[in-house]
Amino acid sequence: MYQLQQVLNLIELFTSQSKIDFYTSLFSNLDLSPIPEFPPSKFGPIGYSRHALFSLIVMKAEKFGEISDLIDYLRNNLIIAHLCGFDITKKLPSYWTFERFLKNFDHKYLSYVMQNQVNILKDFGLISGESISLDSTPIKANTKFNNPKSFSKNKFSKDNQPTSDKDCKLGVHTAF
Repeated sequence: MYQLQQVLNLIELFTSQSKIDFYTSLFSNLDLSPIPEFPPSKFGPIGYSRHALFSLIVMKAEKFGEISDLIDYLRNNLIIAHLCGFDITKKLPSYWTFERFLKNFDHKYLSYVMQNQVNILKDFGLISGESISLDSTPIKANTKFNNPKSFSKNKFSKDNQPTSDKDCKLGVHTAF
């Protein structure tokens, strides 16, 4: 029984070495210095590190569609949770912690991180600033005016700008 417990305590057995190497490389090259690690708070506990909560990048790398899938993955792969910056001797964050982080996270910090990563890639010579590529795929705004089942007056009028997104463009997209 004691030997079985020792085997179960070896967390390296549950995560492949290639995944460990990938996430070690990813998090060692990700510069999160523009993001304040702990949000300023007058009341209550400090909470989880924002750098550790940035582990949502694991969600995208593993192609998870739900935060609950990420939480299950981190609970089953504690070494990856450790690489993200979590203290694995304590409880991992809940679904609501990640949800609140996404809701309250300031977009400007993500822009700083992305800009910094592009500069690092440029310094390594992996990319150059000689060409620019654009994606012209339309992104439909979540508004009643883009809903084909909506019967709003002046549905496709350019004067009917959604109040939530000033850059939103309305139009007709054909369906096949």
